[in-house]
Amino acid sequence: MPQRKAKAVLLHSGGLDSCLACEALLRAGVEVVVLRHYSIFYPLREGQGHSPPCETITREISDEMVELVREPRYGLGKNANPCLDCKQMMYGKAWEEAQRQGADFIATGEVLGQRPMSQNVEAFRRMEKGADVRGLVVRPLSGRLLPPTVAEQRGLLSREDMLDFQGRTRKPQMDLAARWGIEDYPTPAGGCKLTDPQFARRVFQVRDMGLLSVDDLRAARSGRFFPLDGRAFALVGRNHQDNLRLLRDAPPDATMLELRDRPGPTACVVGRPSAEDLEAAKRLVVRYSGFRDVPVREVRTGTVAEARAWQLERAEHQGGP
Repeated sequence: MPQRKAKAVLLHSGGLDSCLACEALLRAGVEVVVLRHYSIFYPLREGQGHSPPCETITREISDEMVELVREPRYGLGKNANPCLDCKQMMYGKAWEEAQRQGADFIATGEVLGQRPMSQNVEAFRRMEKGADVRGLVVRPLSGRLLPPTVAEQRGLLSREDMLDFQGRTRKPQMDLAARWGIEDYPTPAGGCKLTDPQFARRVFQVRDMGLLSVDDLRAARSGRFFPLDGRAFALVGRNHQDNLRLLRDAPPDATMLELRDRPGPTACVVGRPSAEDLEAAKRLVVRYSGFRDVPVREVRTGTVAEARAWQLERAEHQGGP
């Protein structure tokens, strides 16, 4: 049995596995501090799922994630996802927080064998070594199947405090959640956009243009995507909500385009467009407006601030937001 009450920093994604890992630690008498990371690729699940009764710290890691996409030490997964590098970086950040908090170890909701690239014994060993946290990562959902951690060796946890889940099925987790009264949790699914094949293609094209930055990739999440001839790309809204997202996420130095005095798509040109690139973007606005007889000169261009002013003018004219 544990000799004293331990303290842990838990990496928490908001999903079922994280919720169960937190509950397992709490039932073992561990004081838990929840650490939630988010980025332009993995947003916070605000208002979704079970909320653990613990202190919660939230931090953005978009800059770090873009650098990992640019230069992944362990390579990329099937798409643009640097899973091993990402988890290793999170281990390091969790241990930094653990030291600030006076915690004894860090913990995750990882399940042995659930993801072939990043959730196997060798991957765990490599990531812990790379983050300089060997033996300091407790995985409550699979702890009985893994080598003893420092927490166990120090008597802060026992094997009986942990579980023996493994593999890709989520049924054991769902059954345990029902027994523990955890009912409100998101459906199991990968939430990182870097695993999406279509978005990954955009990431690679943006990278090849030399435009890999948080601002560039934030904008590239929305709209139809068109690489231009120069070192730039165009995004064309599919509908009103897409138009609003483009206005919200456009980089400060982007060029915005829309039809003058007609409904239609908003377009955003990101990068260093030539005059020819801007003309091509204007043609895209006309093409997707549905007004085939509209001349290109009816497409106006402006800064992001000007485009937001256009949107406000339209809302005032229409009497709505």
